[in-house]
Order: sequence, then structure tokens, then C-alpha cells
Amino acid sequence: MEEYLLLLGADQFLRERSYAGGKSIGDFQIWTAIKGSKYKYNAYFDFCIDADPLSYEDIKNEIDYYKAQGYEPKSIVPLNDWTLKVANKLNKDYGLPYLDDEVVEACRNKHLMKDVFEKADIPTPKSKLFETIEQLKELIQTFEFPVIIKPVDFGGSGGVYLAHNEAECKEAYMKSQKVMAAYADFFKVSKNTFLIEAFIDSHEEVSVEVLCGENFYEVITVTEKYLSPRPWFTEMGHLVPSHRYKDENIKKLAIQSCKSLGINRGVAHIEIKIKDNNLYVIEAAARPGGDAIMDLVESSYSINPYQLHIAMYINNKLKPPFTFRPNSTSAIAFMKAQKGKITNINFPDISKDTEIKRISLLKNIGDIISDPENWSSRDGLVQFSWPELPTTKIYKHINKANDLANKIFDSSDDYNE
Repeated sequence: MEEYLLLLGADQFLRERSYAGGKSIGDFQIWTAIKGSKYKYNAYFDFCIDADPLSYEDIKNEIDYYKAQGYEPKSIVPLNDWTLKVANKLNKDYGLPYLDDEVVEACRNKHLMKDVFEKADIPTPKSKLFETIEQLKELIQTFEFPVIIKPVDFGGSGGVYLAHNEAECKEAYMKSQKVMAAYADFFKVSKNTFLIEAFIDSHEEVSVEVLCGENFYEVITVTEKYLSPRPWFTEMGHLVPSHRYKDENIKKLAIQSCKSLGINRGVAHIEIKIKDNNLYVIEAAARPGGDAIMDLVESSYSINPYQLHIAMYINNKLKPPFTFRPNSTSAIAFMKAQKGKITNINFPDISKDTEIKRISLLKNIGDIISDPENWSSRDGLVQFSWPELPTTKIYKHINKANDLANKIFDSSDDYNE
């Protein structure tokens, strides 16, 4: 039998370097799953099975078919939230290493996650589950404004809204319902279950990438996060390493969060807010961070974190012999141009800007530039790298990306939202 690594979610935008990470593990073919793969074939991979990466039945049928042809999986590795349950169930079925079901469930359901954190005395915003407007009305009486309304198991800031009073709570709930009605079936998540959560009034936020093994936890890096203006919470930029990357309190809390959830294989992603020098865990995920954070880590640390993540799905008892020490700063910023309908796209000369690594445009002529509500409203991205390590919070990547957005996109306000 010829063995392969099946990376679920690897074809997703900004996760391309997972292929290189998988290739560095050993002499394995690197496969991924793409629905309608013959029309959407990704030739970077050694093979693409024709399966919805979120469908257990589709993938199992393909695995069984190719097993009869002489191929078997060495591991099925999830790279995003949506594929976590599917990969875990498949690994269990085929006798491959997997996470406990309770761990996966707690990492996907924000309500269960908060219960785990509270029992472990991990500081986290108060939150309550609701499914109806009547339940929301009752819960409002037990919270102080402002609050957050958000889906229980979605991501990318989708359906997350700030509310300052009861009327705004109801409006936020309706908007969040609308988002989930559009996306829940595709991502196979709940469209009817939401959280009301206490709002941590601070613009200071980091994410922490933690390498998790059987009996060890080690922080890879701390990433500085940059959010869109309120009332939205879209992540508009990331910088690696954060100037707080040596902060032992942040690192200790991130590791404590992983331990409390029982994450013991792979790279985990922990989001922490900072207010008045107090730390609050917002969420945790049993998968690598998105938005090209892994690419930034690779650029700054000369280590492909996907390699670490995949290796833990093969053998989580062996700690990789790496020292996590940054040698440069890397950043990504998502462009946001003036609102309107795009009438023209320009390409300013950036050849002499040594800090810009790449630019990707996410909008075309005729598209609408809207408010920065969630991941889908980004207009493009700019990735940066420079040699100096940060000593304080900096915004030059955000400022450069905003300047480029206004130079690249011409828009007209003569449109209907």
C-alpha cells in the first residue's frame, strides 16, 4: 500500500503552504478533497479526491475506493474548523490517531467551550445560549450593555454584532440569523443557536499559536491582531511576532486554555483580549490560525507550522526539536477602500517597496465595496516583511494597505447597497 496524507481544507485560500508542510513530514503523497475536483483541480497537490471536504460520507467513499487501488491514508488532518469533526471521525474509523470526541465538540461549540473555561477558572467573557427572541429578551436582563450577539459555531467574524441596548440586541439577532441562513448549510453548522456575550471594551487583542502534544505544550508565537472599526469585528490585519511575544502571562493562559479543552495534538489557535492589563480568552480552536498567520510564522521563524500540526497527527508523543525564535517581522493587512461600486482597478508601481511581499486583489470591476462587516467584505490583502522586531504596537502595514486600496480601487457612490 502507498500511504498519503489527506489534508482537509488545504485548498482553502491562504492555506497553500500546508502542502509544503506535509511534504516535509516524510515520503508521503499529499492529497486534498475538493468537490467537483475535475473542474477545480489543484495541481499543487499530488492528488485531489472528488469529495466535499465537509462531508464524511463523500470522503469515506473516496478513501475506500482508492484503498482498493493500493492507497491508504497515513493521517487525515483538519486545517480549519469546518473539517475538524469530519477528520476526527475518519481517523477514528481507520484506526489512525485522533482527538477525543468531547475535545472536538468543545472546540466547535462556543457555549461548551465557555463552560470548560469557567470550570477551569480561565478568565473569559460571560455568555449565555439562546435560540429564540423570547429567550434573548430574558437574558438581556442579566447582562450589562454593550453586549455581543454571535452564532454558537461560526467563524470569520460572521454574524458577530455589537449591541448597546435591547433594540440593538434584537436587530443584531436578526442580522446574525440572516448571515447563518446564508452560510449554515454550506458549512454544516447550526443556523438557530446563538450566544449573548459580555463585551470586553478594548482594541487590544492577540492570538497565540500553541503546539500541543501528548505531554507537552509550547507556544510557537503570539500574533498581534488588528480589528475593523466598531460596530464590526472583522480582523483587518495580523503581525508576527507581536511585541508581546515574550509575555509569560499570555503564553501561560494560552497553554492553560489548551489543557482545559484537552487539545493534545496539532497546532491550536487561542484568541485573547487585553484590557487594563487583564487577559480574557475569547475563543480557542484545535487547528492552525487562518488569514495566512501560518505564512507569517514561517516567514518570521523559518519554520513551517503546518509541518508541526501534521506531524502531531501522526505521532503526538514526539516533541519536534525546534526553538521558536523570530528573526524578522511579518504582517498581513486586508485592504478596505472607499465604499461604492468599483469602476476601475489600477496597479501602482510597488517594485521598489522592499517590505511588500505580495498583493492579492479580492474584488473586481463591478463589485461593491461595503462596510468591513466580516471576512467576505475584504477587498484585497497585502503581505509584508521587514527585519526589525517590534517593541510596541505598530500600524504601518495597516496604513500602507489602506493607502494602496485607495490607489488601486476607483469607485463610484452611485450604486444601491
